[in-house]
Amino acid sequence: MSPRPSVKEERSQQIIEAALHVFAEQGFDEATMDEIAEEAGLSKGSLYWYFKGKDKIISTLLQWFFEREYSKIDEWADSGLPPRAILDQTTQLVIDDLLSIHRFMPVMFEFISLSFRNQTVGKAVRESLHSFIDKLAPIFQEGIDSGAFIGGDPRDLAFAYGALVEGSIMVWSYDMQAIDFERMTKTNVNLLLDGITKKA
Repeated sequence: MSPRPSVKEERSQQIIEAALHVFAEQGFDEATMDEIAEEAGLSKGSLYWYFKGKDKIISTLLQWFFEREYSKIDEWADSGLPPRAILDQTTQLVIDDLLSIHRFMPVMFEFISLSFRNQTVGKAVRESLHSFIDKLAPIFQEGIDSGAFIGGDPRDLAFAYGALVEGSIMVWSYDMQAIDFERMTKTNVNLLLDGITKKA
């Protein structure tokens, strides 16, 4: 049985989800701590006890976006799945997660915009990127070492994978009604993975 989250963890999650709704409606610059506190059903003083300001909420929200992917990648890597299977399942997980929160897509793009002018957010974005690459590079290395992949620099391959996923998200955002995000993302990723997979 999984350990029950602490009251602090539950309250922090409550605040993060409230902030996500407020940011989606107001944008980062216009959103206030008062609005986040109200959405979370807390006093402003209680909110500040958990988070000292919007920047801290934003950096925690970024970690929240990626946390599930990181834990599942670790779980699959420890299970002995072949590298290609791990990457395929990672792609599906990212697709499923993004489809489930697609109405918050404007928030994700604001992260990127804000990272250019806000040091705290910029640092959080960079850390999230490199954490993702650090998770993926050993999987590509395992594929190379096992002979499943033809070779290459594992970090370069991890960045290429990330770029294909991020690029798919960007294109999808242009017309979410007309573009099949799942099909496009899998097609793009498979072009890379099929290209580096050794043929029998």
